Amino acid sequence: MQSNTAALFNSGPAMRLLEIALRAQDPSGGVTLDDELRRYVRVIRSVRTAEWNCSAYTAAGLLDLIAELLSSPSPEPLSKDFLERLDRAAEGIAPAEYLRTLAGVVRLVDREPTAGYREVPMGGWEADLAFPMLGGFTMVLDESMGPTAESAASYAGGEHPYCREFLASLAAEAHRALVLFPDAAALRANLWPAIPWISADLLRELLRAVDDHLLREHTGDQ
Repeated sequence: MQSNTAALFNSGPAMRLLEIALRAQDPSGGVTLDDELRRYVRVIRSVRTAEWNCSAYTAAGLLDLIAELLSSPSPEPLSKDFLERLDRAAEGIAPAEYLRTLAGVVRLVDREPTAGYREVPMGGWEADLAFPMLGGFTMVLDESMGPTAESAASYAGGEHPYCREFLASLAAEAHRALVLFPDAAALRANLWPAIPWISADLLRELLRAVDDHLLREHTGDQ
């Protein structure tokens, strides 16, 4: 039976780092481990709650802890899924040694300044995490309507009347995308193909749709 403490490794930062390592090893992905870890550190640093909950430095410490558990005379039972991914990522290296090496690389990257988006453009997984509401618009687009002002208005009003948190997040993401990526080339380099409709014009349509909805449906709300 798997212990409760072993559940820590099933979906937390240790598993995320293994997934990053495996993605970098995939020759079809066209990414390097260094760039993927720089994206990981950037994601953690961009959200204060993520940094507060588990910094990259702490995640590296967790990898070291797992290595110690694996090296102990009576190793803590870890999930089968985690161990399978660890064996794939280690590629013949002793699992504990591999985890210590990966932890060291994470710490090295964490000592560097946050990577800029021109230097290391967003990966698809990073865009999914950073812009979930914009990604949600992708999911609900009607092929017959396409990404238009009408579809933007429909999306903005879709959560009414329980829409305040949704609209706040949607407006924040649209503004953030426009500020971080102020021209078409930057938008495409960082947010396509994760958000295939991405354009400054449609981001502004989403912002107008949020404002229009608030004025029409929520003026006078307490």
